[in-house]
Order: sequence, then structure tokens, then C-alpha cells
Amino acid sequence: MKKILAILMLLMLNLNIALAQNLDIDETNLSEKDIQYLSAWTSLAVYNDKFSLLARDILKSNGWNIRFYNEQIAKSDVKYLLADKKINDKDIFFLSISGTSSWQDVKTDLAVEATVFQGHNLDEFLQSRNDKDLSETKPLVHKGFLQYVQDGFFSANSSGEILGLDLVEHLKQCPEDKIYITGHSLGGAVAELLTARLLDMGVNSNQIETITFGAPAVGNKTFVDMYEPKMNLTRITMKGDIVKNLAQIANERFVQFNTNEVWTVSKLENDKFAHNMLLYFDRAIKNYYDSKEDIALATEDIETCETYVAKPKYDFPSELQSEINYMNLALKDKLLKEDEDCFVDLADDDLSSNVFQKAKALNAKYVVFYEFSANKIKDSTSNKRYYIYGSKYIYDINGNLIRGFSATSDTKEMTVLQSVLYLECQFK
Repeated sequence: MKKILAILMLLMLNLNIALAQNLDIDETNLSEKDIQYLSAWTSLAVYNDKFSLLARDILKSNGWNIRFYNEQIAKSDVKYLLADKKINDKDIFFLSISGTSSWQDVKTDLAVEATVFQGHNLDEFLQSRNDKDLSETKPLVHKGFLQYVQDGFFSANSSGEILGLDLVEHLKQCPEDKIYITGHSLGGAVAELLTARLLDMGVNSNQIETITFGAPAVGNKTFVDMYEPKMNLTRITMKGDIVKNLAQIANERFVQFNTNEVWTVSKLENDKFAHNMLLYFDRAIKNYYDSKEDIALATEDIETCETYVAKPKYDFPSELQSEINYMNLALKDKLLKEDEDCFVDLADDDLSSNVFQKAKALNAKYVVFYEFSANKIKDSTSNKRYYIYGSKYIYDINGNLIRGFSATSDTKEMTVLQSVLYLECQFK
């Protein structure tokens, strides 16, 4: 019965939409929270819906070169995104692998038989998979996940490239360069196996970090004991996410790596499916801004600006008030990235003050106001779903309205924070 339930839950894995916002990070000195934030970001951008396309555009606007791969092979529906950027004359890569999003992916999830994981080159890898001795003294892994690694990274794609070999060659030739391998659910499991394979092929462990979200177990205890000391792995799971346990239920040989960091879903969202990547992304955003307290209400020492943005106004019920600071910080980051000659005044708590006088003192040409409100969705099966309304008004310095925007979103899928960020992207 346990195995049947596990298979049914695997069939329920679904694609979650991505949400774009600014990546205003000091990439010359990435902290742990920066890396987790970028990993969550790219783990969303790997999908192929309209939000994911928008996310890729945001990555590009932040200077990342994006290559997206989607190859349908007989045994795997391969989707991954490779983002690279040169920082201080070093190449930094983020390789994000898609989670379950097609029937072929579901079949990959369900291929829970064990197979041997050994070798140091392509021929040895293939030979080891023909080994019929599946004793627990050998490193054994999930057959479906390993097939994805073989199809996606060690087989020629439609352009004739074998990405795994290209990465090995590059990282060996450029020992200062680094790759972060990440993914959600199925993508996280594949990321762990790909990391182990690259290490077996001679890549220095200091050049690879692996960050996974809600990934199921990929191998037996012998595999874990062999590779855990070699891998720089951060395995992030959400409290209440049962999907991470399904491979172990379906095949009792498999165990998880011990390098686990447990996150908690916001109380506002705790009635949603805890495996949802949007919930991991929401937590990554908040962890990132919690680690950047110095920018929370920073008042830049500026003399002039072209656009003065007043502190946003929120008509939110009491239970949503805790989200406002995160919204302000995320909006500020996005606006400053889009317009360096913009001043976002988050320090002004007196929203009744004369904004136009402040703007004139900075020789601004334009003044921008944001207003957001939230109403509970009455016909929802949950009492934690809201309609989010947003408006943006642009005035000239003399108080004449130039243009106004309005849009509506909801929190049926997205979180409250993501809904506000989504609305700002619609004010065009």
C-alpha cells in the first residue's frame, strides 16, 4: 500500500509557474543566501510557461547569458537551463534542471528500480549499468534519475553537443571557474547524480556546489556514504513536503543525504501543497532579504534624481502586514535596476508628507506613487486566498498626472509577495 500511495503522489507532481523580479546581488562575493536565492530563481526559470520566459528575460537583464535546452529523447524529456556570467575574470555557471512537467517525466520518477553507479568515463558508466549484482555493498541509484543524467548530459543533443563532457573539459582547463547545479524535485535528484558523475570524471569538488529543493532520495546507503564527503551539497526541504520521501517509500534501498536544511512555509501559505516550488521561492526571497538588513531602510546620500518614488501605500488586513517590508525591498531592487537615476524613498514613514516638495529638492522630473490593496476571496475553499489590486501613478514635478496603471492578481497559486511583484511587472 505504501508503494501504491508513493506512485500516486509521484503522478501528482506538477509544473509550477515562475515569477520574475530583480536579482540585485553582489555577485563578486556570493553569500550562502545569495546562492540559494539565485538557485531558486534559476530553478523556476527552467520551465517554459510565460512566467518562466519573463524570468529568463530578467536573468538576461542582469547580465546572465542564458541557454535553454528542451530535448525529447526516447526515455527522458530533458529540460535544463545554463546561465553563465563572467565575474572578476572568472566564469560562473548556474545549471538548473527542470522538475516533473510531462508524462515522460512521470515515467522517469516511477522508474524506481536500482542500478549500479560506477565509472570514470562514458564507457565505464554504460558498462556499470549492465551489472546484475545489486548487492548493498555497491553504490546503487534510482534507475530513472540516472537515465535522465545519461540522456541529458552524456548523450549528444540535437546540436551534437555533450554538455557533461564540455563542462568537465572547461572546469578542468579553468580551475578558478565554478558551477552551481540546482533543481526542484526530479530536477534536484538529477542534480545530485550529475554532481557525483562530474566528480568521478575528475572535476575538483571546490568548483561544484549543488543546491536542491524538495529532491527525493537518489541512492542507497553505500552511495550516500561514498559521495556525501565529496559533495558540496545543500539539500533544502520544506517542512510538510512529503514528496521528498516518495522514492524511499517506493524503494526501501534508498536513503537521503544528511546535508539537509529545513525551511518552513509562511503561515499565510501553509494550506498550500508544501512541495510547490513557488513556496520554496517565496522562502528564498525572504531569507535573502533577512540577510540584507543593512539595505532595509537605507537612505542613499543623493543630491539629484530623475524619478522620485514615494513609499508604497498598502491597504492590507492585519494578517498580511508582515509581508510589506519584503514587498518594499523587492520593489526597490527592481526599480533601481531598471533606472539608476531613480530614488525609492522607503525611509519616509509619514505618507501624508509633501512628496512633491521632497522630489523638487532632488531636482526630480517625475514622481511615482504605488498603491496596493487586498480582499479575501469569499468563494475560495481556503480562507487564505486574496485578490491583490495594484495601481501605479506617474506625475510630473508640478503634480500633473502623466499616466496611470492598474492590475489585479490573486494568491490562488502565487504567494502574496509574488502577487505584488507580478503586478509591478504588469504596469507597462
